[in-house]
Amino acid sequence: MDVKFNMKNSKSIRSNTGYKGIYFRKDTGKFESHLRMYNPYNQGTTNVHIAACETLKEAITAREEFIKSLF
Repeated sequence: MDVKFNMKNSKSIRSNTGYKGIYFRKDTGKFESHLRMYNPYNQGTTNVHIAACETLKEAITAREEFIKSLF
């Protein structure tokens, strides 16, 4: 699967950080990284929580490493 081509088909970014899948939670003061994945058991998608990090850079790194571990 060509990840770069697949990203062109994805929806626009709706996070409050400017990075897809990374959100800042005001109540905890942390950056959370998520990934929506296909779930073959229910024929739909599942939102996977990857990490809650203190800094934006840590959250970006955690999400990128998680995606690399899938392939």
